[in-house]
Amino acid sequence: MTRWLGAVIAALFLIGAGYVVFLNPDPVVVHVTPRRSYTPPLAAALLTAFAAGGCLVGLAAVVRAGRRGWHSWRARRRTRHEARRAALTDRARALVWAGDYSRARAELLRDERGVPDDAGRIALLAETHLQEGDPAAARSLLDQGLARVGLDPRLLDLLAEAAERSGDLRAAGEALERARLGQPQSPRLARRLRDLYTADGRWNDALRLQGEIMLGIRGAAALAGEEGTLRGLRYQAAFAETDGRRVARLLLRLAREEPSFLPAWVSAGDHLAHAGRRVSARRVWERALRHQPAAVLLERLERLHASRGRPERTTRLYRRTVRRHPEAQAVLLLFARHLIVTGALDQASEALAGLPEPLASHAVTHALWGELHRRRGNDKLAAESFARAFGSDGGFLASFRCTSCQRPADTWDGYCPGCRRWGTLSAAAEWAANGAAR
Repeated sequence: MTRWLGAVIAALFLIGAGYVVFLNPDPVVVHVTPRRSYTPPLAAALLTAFAAGGCLVGLAAVVRAGRRGWHSWRARRRTRHEARRAALTDRARALVWAGDYSRARAELLRDERGVPDDAGRIALLAETHLQEGDPAAARSLLDQGLARVGLDPRLLDLLAEAAERSGDLRAAGEALERARLGQPQSPRLARRLRDLYTADGRWNDALRLQGEIMLGIRGAAALAGEEGTLRGLRYQAAFAETDGRRVARLLLRLAREEPSFLPAWVSAGDHLAHAGRRVSARRVWERALRHQPAAVLLERLERLHASRGRPERTTRLYRRTVRRHPEAQAVLLLFARHLIVTGALDQASEALAGLPEPLASHAVTHALWGELHRRRGNDKLAAESFARAFGSDGGFLASFRCTSCQRPADTWDGYCPGCRRWGTLSAAAEWAANGAAR
């Protein structure tokens, strides 16, 4: 059908051209240049002009079609290239998951001249170095990649991780600070940077960032956890002050805002005592003792009264604490120890005899009984009590402690769940021998 239509159009065109020639047989002068001219028939001139116009239009159409074909070919080529790169990246990612890091790098660097120009491929390359325990190579790669693709937050995050593994906390912090410039609303980057500030001892910077983190929290449970972190950072930031009195004021303010935060009470009293304000220190510790009967507070107060030659104040303090906190069984043991040390042996015997079970059968209680009998001169009863406290082997083989994280254990085990290491548990005798060797 198309051929017939073309033939009909061509026949009509020839008929029309012949008709024009038949109607215009006279010649016409056509000047090509000022000195050159032609005298073709008018019909020939018209048909030539028409043919030249048609050729120009056809040439323009051919140029446009060529350009479209060229762009289409380039787009297809780019698509094939990107598909091949994506396939190589997927294959490299699978190799990384499989632990074949050298082959993964070979896949990622195929058809590349140096560092890739894609942030995702650079990140995957850096991950292969980090997984192999080579943070220096990862840092070098990421520095080159950032110079090529710009400040990509994902690459900066990896750079911070590599610097942190290298022990360069300052460089890690700088990398995360640059990453936050690109994504200031990212809570993950903010928390990572806060933790780096904390590890580097930059407490004021960590405290400032913690305030920003808390502004973006909506959940009550998450907010409560971050408030605990805020208290700890405020506690540490207080020690950065050079004025001891200001340190004490900041700690006291923190303690009053959160009475259950024991470190603020203890450290505030320590600073006051160090400054010679022992009465103020005693009041701070006694006020904290109303909230929680912590052994560290009782120890501080007992030492303070002993230094002033007033042990009877400590006795009254223990009795008052026992009445205020009857559930605090540790106070009963500390009170009994204090009575033994001060020579009130009959009162100490009454205190120990009134201990509830299972506290009465604890090794510490038996040790206190042994010291009580020893001071009374009952050597046989003292020996029996000490034997109950430490066992027949003196506790040298029955108790163990991890040499890495100091976690205690009743029985030996090849694995320590505290630090997730193996072969680190040592008996008490080994600890004693190692301590003596030092």
